[in-house]
Amino acid sequence: MIKKNKTQVILSTIVTLLPIVAGLIMWNILPERIVTHWNASGQADGWSGKSFAIFGLPVIILAAHWLCILVTAHDPKNSGQNDKIFKIVLWILPITSLITSGAVYAIALGSDISIDLMVRVLIGLMFVMLGNYLPKCKQNHTIGVKITWTLQNEENWNKTHRFTGRLWVLGGIFILATMFIPMKSYGGVFVVVLLLLSFLPMIYSYVYHRKQVKAGTASTSKEKAQQSPWEKKFTIVSLIFGAIVTVFAVVLLVTGDIRVQFAENSFTIEAAYWEDAAIEYADIESIEYREQDNPGVRTFGFGSFKLLMGDFENDEFGKYTRYSYAKCASSIVLTVNGKTLVLNGADEEATKAIYEELLERSGR
Repeated sequence: MIKKNKTQVILSTIVTLLPIVAGLIMWNILPERIVTHWNASGQADGWSGKSFAIFGLPVIILAAHWLCILVTAHDPKNSGQNDKIFKIVLWILPITSLITSGAVYAIALGSDISIDLMVRVLIGLMFVMLGNYLPKCKQNHTIGVKITWTLQNEENWNKTHRFTGRLWVLGGIFILATMFIPMKSYGGVFVVVLLLLSFLPMIYSYVYHRKQVKAGTASTSKEKAQQSPWEKKFTIVSLIFGAIVTVFAVVLLVTGDIRVQFAENSFTIEAAYWEDAAIEYADIESIEYREQDNPGVRTFGFGSFKLLMGDFENDEFGKYTRYSYAKCASSIVLTVNGKTLVLNGADEEATKAIYEELLERSGR
């Protein structure tokens, strides 16, 4: 399949890397730190160096692009696949590379682009496009609704993909129709829509399978369909990779601690997943305890369900540094050599203990 589409494979690779050329041309006018991540509301919450923004993003997308090509091309059941389906696989990520890097450069140069709006338009159009082509997709292990009932029964595969195609077109149109509704008031609905678009095809396939069983056109046997050696290896690797990524993400999101170690002349903030900080008591200009605070926006650092650390920015402090537990409302605000540092413990009691220790050690 790669040899058959050699020209398009090469061309799509070049297109994926074109943002690097554009970035090099604009190198001198681009800032040193560039926004490369936004939260669900479209607010910037992650900055990267110029080199990563120009080289890193296209290269990461290129790696994903080639992974998709190789996995799709090496599935034996894709040998007779519809050419249009493979062309979608070839071009969806190169186009994504152009759009995302273009938006990153435009915002870095001062353009007022709504990332929230852009993402919803892209997602909506993607569902409409994929919905139109899914019914033409033949049975395989890499593209489409790949679950037990569709893989073991061609009729179930065809019915499920016709249903999914219509569903995704309607879902895409709905997303496009609601794209001007603020994400703050629409976020929950958006997530529900995505979940429905993901799980309804599976439910439909199962229901259709039960209907086939009653009609005697499908078996209730739990035996797995015969797989080729490649398919078995691919299934095992996919499960292992998925398990590793899931475990890694969960660990990052729910673990980690911040420890404050006091010495005679200084104290050290030891943080999991982020760089530590050592501060001299003599450099502390002020210490304030607060029962509530507003973190603002994280511009560079680490954030999870448990921890908020790194460089932040809000209306009160402007740019400042933060080491905090996300669920603890209280905090300690330090001014150190003219810069603001916000710190807290795992709970209010721990935060007060750190505050009192700092007051005593700094002689305040």
